[in-house]
Amino acid sequence: MQLFRSLFTFLMILALLVLGIWFTLRNQQQVPLDLLFIRLPENSLALWLILSLIAGVLLGSLLMLPWLTRCKARILQQERQLKLQKEELHKLRTLTLKSPD
Repeated sequence: MQLFRSLFTFLMILALLVLGIWFTLRNQQQVPLDLLFIRLPENSLALWLILSLIAGVLLGSLLMLPWLTRCKARILQQERQLKLQKEELHKLRTLTLKSPD
């Protein structure tokens, strides 16, 4: 199973690499990038598109960090609560009942 997973990962990386090379070769035209107040020099369209994709992925990851942190904190809190409840249940199960006198 590990061999299959490694082979699949290798093939996916190879396919993405081939697609990236093909995309770069098909988009060689030089275009300037005009941001609101900054005009960047001419570079290939493929470069600008790949850089914008990378910037979007990084920005999306940064914006998702607070949500992930809250989720992880909630999971840790629930795990602690579950541990306490399991300990209490174990104590109750092992507790011997005293007969009323």
